[in-house]
Amino acid sequence: MTKYVEAIIKSDLSIDELDDDYLFEKGIISISQANTGKDQCISFHFDKKNETNIIKIIQSVFGKFVNFNIKNIPKKNWVLETQKNLKPIISKDIIIHNDNYSRSKYSNIDLCINASMAFGTGHHGTTYGCIEALSDLRKNRKINNFLDIGTGSGILSIISSKLWYCSGIAIDNDPVAIEITKINFKKNNVNPSVTYKVLDIIRDCKKLQSNGYDLIIVNILANVINKIRFDLKKLLDKNGILILSGITYSQKRSILMYFLSIGFMKIKEIQYAEWVTLTLVLQE
Repeated sequence: MTKYVEAIIKSDLSIDELDDDYLFEKGIISISQANTGKDQCISFHFDKKNETNIIKIIQSVFGKFVNFNIKNIPKKNWVLETQKNLKPIISKDIIIHNDNYSRSKYSNIDLCINASMAFGTGHHGTTYGCIEALSDLRKNRKINNFLDIGTGSGILSIISSKLWYCSGIAIDNDPVAIEITKINFKKNNVNPSVTYKVLDIIRDCKKLQSNGYDLIIVNILANVINKIRFDLKKLLDKNGILILSGITYSQKRSILMYFLSIGFMKIKEIQYAEWVTLTLVLQE
């Protein structure tokens, strides 16, 4: 089992001010932030084997004389531990649960999604915001074809396929995520017209059909969303719907401004904790 280490740094910086791409490229596995009393702390998690390199990275971000603590993370099956504590999610007529709970006889849409190495059990504010946005969209929109960017576990594609019985494609740049999507599609009897593919939206956008999607769901980092805004416009059909998530409240204004400036209009905003989900429509 891989050994993991946590570095805890007291800092006035917020996660939003850090260069995610740089940190993840250098080997940091995850970043989290918490307040302990009057202090704000940022935690980095990384492989034990990268410890020397990570110290250099921390010093390059926070300064050579920054104080931080490093500790080993206990060996556990964290996926299993997480799954034990995840309660079912109920959103309107959608229920999402793991294998510890039996399927519901009363919900129109019942999903079984186990915690895994791919993001997306529905509990995080970004994913839950997308679920709510999709549920609301069903009331007045017919979707024939969707694109799910950064699908993770495949959860949003599964929900979309069951809300509209439509075709679609789930993409992610992580092959592990697509393998887990494949498992979850089979587990939840997803329509065969919904497919999945390993694809990096920044590098390989041209491999997707342009002007063909009624709905695009994007649940990734805000800086990547901004980079691909013109590609998203090309991929959407006329009057197509775009759901954006992975955006913090402090990032919302700038992201919204960029999309409004290229022809989108906001029709819905959902916020959970610090996370905002935007539903936009591409105007003719």
